[in-house]
Amino acid sequence: MIPYSYHDPNTSKYVKRTWGKHCNVLLFVSGDIDGELEPYVPVINSTHTWTLVHQGLMYASLTYADKIDWFLRVEPSSFVVVENLRHLIDKRKYQPSQPIYFGYELENIVTNEPFVYYRSGYVISREALRRYTKASKDPENKDCTHWEGYAEDLDIHRCMSFANVTVAESRDEFENETFIPVEMDNQFQDGYDTIPWLRNLSYHKRTEKSVPISSRAISFLVKYPPEMYDYYYFVYRVKSFGTSVPSSIDRKRP
Repeated sequence: MIPYSYHDPNTSKYVKRTWGKHCNVLLFVSGDIDGELEPYVPVINSTHTWTLVHQGLMYASLTYADKIDWFLRVEPSSFVVVENLRHLIDKRKYQPSQPIYFGYELENIVTNEPFVYYRSGYVISREALRRYTKASKDPENKDCTHWEGYAEDLDIHRCMSFANVTVAESRDEFENETFIPVEMDNQFQDGYDTIPWLRNLSYHKRTEKSVPISSRAISFLVKYPPEMYDYYYFVYRVKSFGTSVPSSIDRKRP
């Protein structure tokens, strides 16, 4: 599921033309219609992302609950290797009947508990979505009341916690991250030192300048959306012969 501003549908179109073809169902959510993207439009002219996400999750539960096991929410500027997501779910032996969701984990400075950073993308199990939807329909439930203007990741975590949905591990077996929370130039050139809030709030603390990326990474943030064509070529078309594959990507250069 991808929420996008109807003022700028082009970024989402790069998704549909590249990695989106590997999804079982590709759901766009926006504030206006579009002939190519065919989005679900819950609120006409809405550009508030969290409202679109919340309404999109409610719609997804109603429409696809008996068809889809896992629901992925990402940014329009995300590039996702869907096959690596399926591998992680299989490797971790996660089941859609488990009330879990996962992505890049940040730390709540009040409770010291993990919650999932929305910009990195996050995955919700079928059971977790069912619980979220049920709890959100209760007008007396203040923990699951959708407040426009609130932070998406904290808001959804509050409701997930109320519904006894837990944050599951999203790292690989080497404790390398699979959901990348920054654009790739930050990751490989500048490092997280230029984003102190992210370094300080990351739930899994590391001493390296940049958090190690798994060789089976799932979600990337693309700074210049047309580069999704490049990503798609290198991920799905380029074949490398005679080289070993490291367990993580080293940002150091010679």
